[in-house]
Amino acid sequence: MTLESEVTATPTDGTVEFELRVKNTDTDPTNVTFRSGLKADFAVLDDGAEIWRASDGQMYTQALQNVAFDPDVEKTYSGGWPDAKPGQYTVVATLEIVEEDVEARTDFKL
Repeated sequence: MTLESEVTATPTDGTVEFELRVKNTDTDPTNVTFRSGLKADFAVLDDGAEIWRASDGQMYTQALQNVAFDPDVEKTYSGGWPDAKPGQYTVVATLEIVEEDVEARTDFKL
C-alpha cells in the first residue's frame, strides 16, 4: 500500500481550516478500513505539546468501513480549529485506518 499525504492549514478570522489530502501513488487500487466514523483527525501542537484535537469530546459510529483508493486518485478530509489563538503551531493530521499509520504535519502561524 502506497498512500501519500499532505496537510494544509488556512487561518481565517480566529479559526483555522485544515485539509488532509491522501493519494494512492501505486498502480493498483488500495483498500483501507476505517476504525470508526472518524476518517481523519487533526491535532494542534504548541512546542511539541498537544493543545487541541478535533476528535476530543466527539462521538463517532463504531463500525468499520472499507474504502477503495484508486490509483492516482486523491481524497480530501477537512476539519477546523475554532477559537484559535495567535501563535506558532504544528498541525498533525492522521488518516484513521487499521492498515498503517498515514500522517502528515505542517507548521503554521496565526
